[in-house]
Amino acid sequence: MKRFALVCILLVAALPAGCRARGDHSPVIATINAHDIHRDEFERFLASKMGDITTADVSDSIRSQMLDEYLKRWLVLDEAARMGLSVTSAEIEQSAQDNPQMKSSVATAATREEMARDLLVEKYYRQIALRDVRVSPEEVQQYIEKNQSRLTDRPGFLVREIRVQSREESDRLHREVIEGHRDFASIARLHSDAPNAEQNGLTRYDDGQLPDVLERAVQQLRPGDVSPVIESNYGFHIFKLEQRILPHAPEERRSQLDDRRAQLTEELIARRNQQGVDKAIERLISQAKIQITDSALGFPYTGQLRHN
Repeated sequence: MKRFALVCILLVAALPAGCRARGDHSPVIATINAHDIHRDEFERFLASKMGDITTADVSDSIRSQMLDEYLKRWLVLDEAARMGLSVTSAEIEQSAQDNPQMKSSVATAATREEMARDLLVEKYYRQIALRDVRVSPEEVQQYIEKNQSRLTDRPGFLVREIRVQSREESDRLHREVIEGHRDFASIARLHSDAPNAEQNGLTRYDDGQLPDVLERAVQQLRPGDVSPVIESNYGFHIFKLEQRILPHAPEERRSQLDDRRAQLTEELIARRNQQGVDKAIERLISQAKIQITDSALGFPYTGQLRHN
């Protein structure tokens, strides 16, 4: 029986989400390449990604962002199936063993099915979207030289930052982080207009590098703390202190320098990989026909895939 269940998941995972909506009589909230996307299937996806947060507590802007992510994932799954990609029962079982949530008694067949789809998306990225992504030693060296200041042994701090241009939006995002227990990094990537948004808001600053009003706010934080909303000439900011950086003793500096070089190398590779994924998704979107049915959504849609 267990093997049969895994095979069923395997077969389901190889198909795009829209092909599995038979019997779903909930409203059609979007069409993508002539396939209907039903509200219930999106709500199940939303619930699986929100963890302990109930979907009723998710803001309209986050719902819009998640609908965009759902439609993008649909396109990736559809393309993966078209190219003959699939995940094996062994891959599914191994991922389930590595995931503590999958070992619990509350793990449902739907949860495992969602995991199988994620595995197929990852395989598409790895084998198709990123197959031609390369980073040369020369590019690594140029990136290290460009970020030379981050190799210095000066005191500073590692923070995540959310920056927006209105008090109303900054207050709302602050509530989502503090009261809604939303992941700060995800909120920064989705909503921040600071240059570090692509890195989930993560930046290293040396002491004295920030404007005084921001520096004072960060200096009062302990690792893990989230600041109140702070206004500056650049907008409205929220900071989360990840780590304070202190100078190292001379005998430690060589190993610390090597570690930082390795971190910068990994950072460059991660950036290139993300660019490769973004480029692949942009191609799929440009070739797709997408239409959002606002009247069936149940929330005001503010995403980026309304029509194309």
